[in-house]
Amino acid sequence: MRAVEYAAYGGPEVLQLASVPSPHCGPGEVLVEMHAASVNPVDGKIRAGLLKPAPGPFPARTGRDGAGFVRALGEGVSPEWLGRRVCFVAPRGQGTWAEEVVMPASLIAPIPDTLAFTDAAALSLAGISAWIALVETTRITPGMRVLVHAGAGGVGGMAVQLAHGLGATVIATCSRRNADYVRKLGASETIAYDEVAFETKVQDLDVVLDLMGGDVHRRSYATLKKGGTLVYLNAQPIEDRGAEFGVDVVMAQILPHQAALAAIVARVADGTMVSTLSRALPFDAFAEAHRLSDSGHARGKIVLAIRPPD
Repeated sequence: MRAVEYAAYGGPEVLQLASVPSPHCGPGEVLVEMHAASVNPVDGKIRAGLLKPAPGPFPARTGRDGAGFVRALGEGVSPEWLGRRVCFVAPRGQGTWAEEVVMPASLIAPIPDTLAFTDAAALSLAGISAWIALVETTRITPGMRVLVHAGAGGVGGMAVQLAHGLGATVIATCSRRNADYVRKLGASETIAYDEVAFETKVQDLDVVLDLMGGDVHRRSYATLKKGGTLVYLNAQPIEDRGAEFGVDVVMAQILPHQAALAAIVARVADGTMVSTLSRALPFDAFAEAHRLSDSGHARGKIVLAIRPPD
């Protein structure tokens, strides 16, 4: 089979399409014939060597999620999974940009025939990241005021929708050109980061979801009310100033989570949420997919169509 690998840290040019042996299922595992996989900002950071240690010995593979058909079962897996359309988030370091992937059956979630594989791949890691941050870590309840940074991005777009669906008042930062898009996702207010400093426009928040780190993280403290929560993903080192501002600071631990993924799929299937797929590229455009993601300005999710669209 074909898989995208890299043998050294660097830019997208280190990625190569390699011919490698097909994997085989062990006990409790399934083999997924891959049809789509998304590119996530963390993929580029790992490839560039910014999040050491490496996910495994070189050559390493890229990609964290995907969607396709279950084509083989390991010992102990229910036969009902054979032939099912599924999506998943893989354990760290496995790499999903490949024509076939072996996955623990405990991590896959079924997807309906109405949901395209490209859309399913787009929502997988982004969706569970939003779910873990807002539902399980900060426990959003109706009436809360929530600021989502990078609201036009993959995780941000899912988070805006999820927080809105949970009854929160959602404010989101994004570029001016993406303001209408983010409001359609459920934000009642957008703040254009390319026009104004967000901390001058909003205060007394219950929750800030920081998907940026760095300077954005530092400036977010002033927007929270006493007792509020700043929740962040492990994208950049942060300086915890929670005691100084009287707020809680917590990192959302993003791990494969079948129940969260199934909950997101259900919301997309019933129309409560939408996939934030923005662009699907063919498999051989793997380096371009990383370049677009590395730019930091992509709207929604970029996905590789590993096989022809379903």
